[in-house]
Amino acid sequence: MISFKDDNPVKENERVCKCISFLFPDCFKLSICPKSRKLVVPLQCSLNMLEGDTGCSVWPSSLFLSELILSYPHIFSGKSCFEVGSGVGLVGICLAHVKASKVILSDGDLSTLANMKLNLEKNRLNTETNLPEPSIENQNVVKCIHLPWESASEKELQNFMPEIILGADVIYDPSCLPHLVKVLAILLNKKKSYIENREGSIPNSFPGDGKVNDAHDLDASSFHAQRINTSEVKGIINNAVDLVSKGRPCCLYCFCYSECRYFRSISCISRSG
Repeated sequence: MISFKDDNPVKENERVCKCISFLFPDCFKLSICPKSRKLVVPLQCSLNMLEGDTGCSVWPSSLFLSELILSYPHIFSGKSCFEVGSGVGLVGICLAHVKASKVILSDGDLSTLANMKLNLEKNRLNTETNLPEPSIENQNVVKCIHLPWESASEKELQNFMPEIILGADVIYDPSCLPHLVKVLAILLNKKKSYIENREGSIPNSFPGDGKVNDAHDLDASSFHAQRINTSEVKGIINNAVDLVSKGRPCCLYCFCYSECRYFRSISCISRSG
């Protein structure tokens, strides 16, 4: 990262405009590939890492998840995608680039949401909430919603029911984890409502295998995230492709810190107050 700073004192909430460049070949499946393409994503971020409850900064996992989306566009193209903890909006911009049929971005912090909408507009994506569903004439619509996990309602979430759910580095406070699990359980349960499923399942169970306690009573220490190496990423991608091809929702998280196949560069080009 190259940052150009002036001699003026940095204010706590001062913003900086970063350009994130993704370089990848047009024909990366071929052994010989003389040509390459470049996607440049301008983003307004905060110089204060904690502004917007950390959602106004670019975190490494969102870069890796964005690279994965651009590397495997066939997984996301034509699919309804929902991101939790969208932050600056980078993942959503990449989803729109690979022509996801619907892109829904969410965050629980209002200042982060405002900054996210600004970034979408910088990248020529429409964030109007009263526009019709994306169509051939209107493919650049990205929906942004305010979604505090602790107060999210089943009725609100059932309006979306996405095919793919994404998130990158969204948990830093373990106390938030039970609320996130509840949100994901509702979003992943397409056929029945969360409440209906719980009433017909084993007491104190979650939709699925009946082995998890109620979301509000979950101990965050019972969950863990682990690093994923390159070979494991391939398996995750194959599983996601299989789920999506069968019309089943899947949840894709990026905790990967291994090297990706495409070169990534970040440069700071300007500053705005």
